[in-house]
Amino acid sequence: MRRRYAVFAALLAACGSESDGESAPPVSEDRALEADFEEVYRIGGIAAEGWDAFTEIADLDFDARGHLYVRDEAGSSTRIVVVDGVGDLAAEFGRMGDGPGELRQVGQMVARPEGGAVLVDTGHRAYLLFSPDGSFERALRFADTGGVRAGSAQIVRSARDGGALFLTRSASASLSQGEASVSSGDRTIYGVALDEREEAVPIPFAEGWEPRPQRQVTIEAADPLDMFAALDGAIAYFEPRLVFDVLPGGGVAYSDSSAFAVKIRTADAPPRVVGRPLHPQAVTDRLRERARTRVLEEYEASVEEQFTTSDLGGDVPEAFRAQFAALMESMLAGMREMVENAAFMPEVPLVRDLRTTWEGTIWVQRWGSDPLAQVEFPGSGLGTDEAADGWIDVLAAEGEYVGTFSLEETPMPAAFGPGGIVAFVETDEFDVPTIIVKRVPEAVR
Repeated sequence: MRRRYAVFAALLAACGSESDGESAPPVSEDRALEADFEEVYRIGGIAAEGWDAFTEIADLDFDARGHLYVRDEAGSSTRIVVVDGVGDLAAEFGRMGDGPGELRQVGQMVARPEGGAVLVDTGHRAYLLFSPDGSFERALRFADTGGVRAGSAQIVRSARDGGALFLTRSASASLSQGEASVSSGDRTIYGVALDEREEAVPIPFAEGWEPRPQRQVTIEAADPLDMFAALDGAIAYFEPRLVFDVLPGGGVAYSDSSAFAVKIRTADAPPRVVGRPLHPQAVTDRLRERARTRVLEEYEASVEEQFTTSDLGGDVPEAFRAQFAALMESMLAGMREMVENAAFMPEVPLVRDLRTTWEGTIWVQRWGSDPLAQVEFPGSGLGTDEAADGWIDVLAAEGEYVGTFSLEETPMPAAFGPGGIVAFVETDEFDVPTIIVKRVPEAVR
C-alpha cells in the first residue's frame, strides 16, 4: 500500500513533463565547444572500501575553498562527506536520530560558501546548520506562512555570498485520515535568511510565469482511489519547468517558459532577459495523440509489472487475489482517464535545466530533438534517461552566447565550484557511483 501512495504522491510531479516523437526544428547556428576538461581527482567506485565507498549520491556542492560536500544515502541512513581540493577526506558527519544535530529525513543539502553545510531536514522541519568540521551549530525551524512550506522545497541553492538560501516549492499529494490533499506548488523563487532568528521565513524573490493557475484541493477520501478525483486536471504535458541557480552578488538566473529566455533578477537592479533566438515547436494534434499512446502503454506495462498478482505468493487466499486484481484494474482505469483528460501546452519547451558558475556564467541545458523524451507519467519510467540527446548552451555573465556542448560529450555538471572546478557522478553496471572532479576552461567559467 505504501508503494501505491508513493505513486499517488508523485503524480503532481508530472505537471510540466515531457513529450512526443516529432523532431524539433533544426538548429544551425550552434557554435560547437569541446568538452576537453582537465581532471583534478576522482573518488568512489567499485574498488572503494573506506570513506569514499558511496551508495547513492543525492547532493553535491562546493564551498568557496573548493571543498566538495557529498550527501550519500544508504537505505534510511544519511551521511555527509567533505572532500578537500585534492580528493582527500576533510570531514565526515551525519547520525540518524531525534536529538540536536541528528538527522531524521534529509531532503536537500547545500554547502555554505564560508564552509559547512545546510541540511533541509523535513523530519525535524528545520534547516540544520553544520560547521566545516561537521560539528552541529544550530537548527532554524521552518515557518509556514500563507501555505508556503519550506518542507516542500524542490530546488535549493545557497547564495554565493552566504547567509541565505534560494528555493522553489514542489507539488505534493497526500492521503491522510480520510482526506486527499493536492497542492500544485507555485512558480515563485523564495529567499530564506539564515540568521539568528528562530524561524526561517521564505520571502518571495522572483515570480516565475504561471502557465496555469495554482491549485490546492482537499476532498474527503473514503478510498485511496479517491485520490484520482483530487488529481483531476492536475496533469499538463509540455509545461515548462521552473529552473534556476544563483549569481554572484545575491541574484538568480531562471527559466520559466517554453522559449530560450533566461531571466536575471537581482535585489538592486531591474530584471533583464538574455537568451538565444531559438524557437520552440508547436504541439500538434498528432503529437498529443502520440504522447497519450506512449504514456498509457508504458504506464500500464509498469503497473502490471509492479502489481501483478503473481507477486503475491502461493499462500495468498484466492479471494484476496481477486480483490487485488480488481484494485489494480481500477487504478489503471483511473490512470487512463487522467491521461486522456490531461491538458497540453501549445509549445514544446526548449530548456531542461540551468546552472551557473561562481563567476556568473550561465549553462543552459536544452532538451534533445525528440519531444517524446519529455513525456513523463510517474511510475512509467519515461523521461528519466539522463543520457538522452541534447545540448548545453553557455552564456557569458552579461548574456552573450559563448557556445554549445553536446550531451554526447559531457553531461551537465552536478556541482560548480570556484576556479572552474565542476563535479560529475558516474555509475557502473552495478550502480556504484564514482565522483569525478574536473576543471573547465576560462572561456566557459
